[in-house]
Amino acid sequence: MVVLNVLRVFFGVTFVFFLPGYAWSFVLFMRRELEWVERIAISFGLSIVVVTLTVFLLSWLFHLPITLANIAVIISVLTAAPLCYLVISRPSTRHNVATKLRGVFTRKAKK
Repeated sequence: MVVLNVLRVFFGVTFVFFLPGYAWSFVLFMRRELEWVERIAISFGLSIVVVTLTVFLLSWLFHLPITLANIAVIISVLTAAPLCYLVISRPSTRHNVATKLRGVFTRKAKK
């Protein structure tokens, strides 16, 4: 039971305090511009700022209640939006994603 609580806290902290900032760091800074340690540090700062501001602004502007489900959706969108932007805007990323998806779907079709 203790192991499950530790895993839940670890993945929760990663989901809230790291993933949105990590995704946005690739949009705001070029790939070669930052070292991996700098990118991780900036990811924590960006996540804290982006998540808290978005949750409070949506609560204030649209009277959206601050619940676990709403925050999970907001964080998922905050993480997926920059990733979609990267796939659409950068041709090399778009080609890599298309190649990997094509490989996944052709393997399923062969089975």
